[in-house]
Amino acid sequence: MDVARLFGGCRLVVLAGLLLGLLAGCARTTVSHLESRPVVAATPTTLAMKYFRFEFTGKPAGDGYRIHGRAVPIVDALPPWVDRLEELTLAAYLRNPAGEVIATSEKPYKGMALGEGAVVPFEFDLSPAGDAAGNYAISFGYKAIFGSQKARNAVAPKGPPPAGAVFFAGEGAVRMQ
Repeated sequence: MDVARLFGGCRLVVLAGLLLGLLAGCARTTVSHLESRPVVAATPTTLAMKYFRFEFTGKPAGDGYRIHGRAVPIVDALPPWVDRLEELTLAAYLRNPAGEVIATSEKPYKGMALGEGAVVPFEFDLSPAGDAAGNYAISFGYKAIFGSQKARNAVAPKGPPPAGAVFFAGEGAVRMQ
């Protein structure tokens, strides 16, 4: 066995491991591709996305911020056969001016029929871990499964939505290396 080759190979493995560790440590979550508004909003503020409109106010609370408002589905943007929101997860992202996520909160919500008055009330508490007060903004995200009550009734009213009768929509943070 060639000792020099053995230790040379180990050095390469150790260097590769260190490089992967450094790259993993440089990973960050960003919402720079999403619209944002100032996190402190004394008057109701609106932020429209592709399938939801967020109406909210934000204020300082303790070491962070409390965001209170409602998400309104944009029904006109959905396929015409959609009449139900089957599942929904909303996310709020506290971000710095570069779009890097400082804090996040995510909450699941129950399904509901779409139509007049279809809104999802929300409240998020976001605290910038270890960061001092800054020039923060808020962005929102969502993961939604929409469906059709007519298609559901044709198969099984109480079961999951039938295959091919769902529409998935989502916008949210991206993990960058």
